[in-house]
Amino acid sequence: MENSAEPIFPSRAIQWGALSVLLVVLYRSVFPKWGYDLWDDPNYSHGLLIPFVTLYLVRERLPELRAAARSSSLFGLTIVVFSLLLFIAGHVGAEFFSKRISFILLLYGIILFLEGREIASILAFPVGILFFAVPLPYVLYNSIAFPLKLIASRIAVWFIALLGIPVYLEGNVITLAHTTLEVVDACSGIRSLMTLFTLGFLLAYFHHSRCWKRILVVLLVVPVAVIANALRVTLTAVLTRYDEAWGHGTLHDLTGWLVFILSFLLLTGISWLFRAKDVSPWPGGAGGGR
Repeated sequence: MENSAEPIFPSRAIQWGALSVLLVVLYRSVFPKWGYDLWDDPNYSHGLLIPFVTLYLVRERLPELRAAARSSSLFGLTIVVFSLLLFIAGHVGAEFFSKRISFILLLYGIILFLEGREIASILAFPVGILFFAVPLPYVLYNSIAFPLKLIASRIAVWFIALLGIPVYLEGNVITLAHTTLEVVDACSGIRSLMTLFTLGFLLAYFHHSRCWKRILVVLLVVPVAVIANALRVTLTAVLTRYDEAWGHGTLHDLTGWLVFILSFLLLTGISWLFRAKDVSPWPGGAGGGR
């Protein structure tokens, strides 16, 4: 339900300034730990860049925001209340995932409540991208990583066997005549998957206007990441026949970066193929519709 009445405070600058202070006070114990977790965990280090991406996207939308009609939406108040309840639940349960999610929902709810549906629609994507900066609980993380390790191991063994190299697989441990390789989380695709999901989401949004193409590009992140990392394991198996240093340390990390770049290039190429009939999504085009 929309209400075009004037805002409660005479100045929106004062209004948002006061709310910003309240948010900082409310989440004063959440932000430092959030930043530290992103810095410390290589699975989510890309999350440190997400707020800057959000600010850039908001800046690109400033002309639309200035031209948009301001109103208020009571549905936004519902989101605000739900977010605060989620924050309380996270505080009682002493877990940060709920509190971090609650911040993003609360931010959007406040925008919707104070500024209305039109402005909230314009800012939905910049705010929504913040979810990619929220680390998953490790219970969920491990439930994803384990099957990915097994899938990457099986694909790698199939590739290795095609090359005529004797190989034996037990779980996620690959036994070769010259060495033994263990497909850990970093080789399963889960580490690059977190970053690739973010990049794939951005590619899907900016390259395509049709919803089904956006969804398809994002869904393809999983097989692209797993197959690319299976190729990494295969390459490692071949290279360690000549030098076992390729199985660990700097050389092993180098193959990881190369495979991540390959994954992103492959995903970008697929996205461009799907984009063939789309209108340009860049500013001024129709493909970047909200």
